[in-house]
Amino acid sequence: MTGVITRVRTWARAASAAAVLVGLASVLAPAPGLAQEPAIDYGRFVPALVRDYALPAARDLRDRLQELESGVARLCARVDGAGDPGEAATVFADGFAAVVDAHGWLAVSRFGALADASALERLAFVPDARGVVRRQVTRLLAKEDPSALSAATLKDKSVALQGLTALEWIAFSPDGAVVLGTNQPDRAYRCAYAGALVTGLIATANEVESGYATPSGQTALLLSPGLDNRLAATPKEAAEVAFKALMTGLALMKDQVLERVLEPGPANARAARAPFARSHNALRHLSAGIEGLALAITAAGYPEGTKDARWIGNSLRFETANARAALAAVPADLGAGLADPEARARLVYVNTILSGLRGMLGGELAGHLALKGGFNALDGD
Repeated sequence: MTGVITRVRTWARAASAAAVLVGLASVLAPAPGLAQEPAIDYGRFVPALVRDYALPAARDLRDRLQELESGVARLCARVDGAGDPGEAATVFADGFAAVVDAHGWLAVSRFGALADASALERLAFVPDARGVVRRQVTRLLAKEDPSALSAATLKDKSVALQGLTALEWIAFSPDGAVVLGTNQPDRAYRCAYAGALVTGLIATANEVESGYATPSGQTALLLSPGLDNRLAATPKEAAEVAFKALMTGLALMKDQVLERVLEPGPANARAARAPFARSHNALRHLSAGIEGLALAITAAGYPEGTKDARWIGNSLRFETANARAALAAVPADLGAGLADPEARARLVYVNTILSGLRGMLGGELAGHLALKGGFNALDGD
């Protein structure tokens, strides 16, 4: 009998709990006619990011590199390199600046095909806090190593010798003037090396474009999450990987580029810390990266993932426009800009905007979407 009573009491408690749950459900249920917010569709973000941002950006970089290839050939076709390179130098400088823009737009994404086989570093070794490109390229020029004169053999060398940063070092003087193709003792070697560099860069850009267009490597893994997928078991995890990559791009721009040039010290020495400062394209690259971040976040549709986050898209566009306008008002010669109090104040303002973007995207947007994306790869998480 005691066992029966115990079972009855257990049943009664369960029934009572069930009744409470039913009552709570009726209280918490939305009123008739009020639609519930649909569940977040995590599967939409990565495909949209690849299709509408990464792939077009990779193609744009490839196209601009092909145009730059003809600029290199034109500079180096002059018979003896004597005299002012004139129009050829202007064409090359403009073409190089356009490639820097395209690289800034693409490089901020840092996911998928761009993260395969060191493609990101082969395109440009940035940031380069220790001056690796300067040291390695200087040694290469001194030795005139013939294995650097073919894209086929150059690809086996250090990534610091393969990218846009290496091309910048041999093509521009410290004051931003084009010296590639001018009458220098190592003119022939520099020209041959520049040709190999651009050929290799085009090949790398093609690899990246192909990796996004016909998904392979990390791109394929992110587009096909599953239990046996080493990168992402679920669409949500794939969305988190891509979002984390974008946050890493933001952190690099803020922490390892802008904040480093704003540290105390001689203006020109601090300016040299920024990618593409030698060619006076540092601010273009930074501006393109900031714009690229906003375009990538928007193309992926992260702010549209839930109604509570939709305001973030407008705010992101507004702050991005402010940052780019401030950068446009700073002299292209970053050393001169850092030496001018008014111009430097604009850079401090941009740094403040990037701090706000980090909180808005990595904090609020990630929170609304329940993404573990409020960190980046530089945090060690």
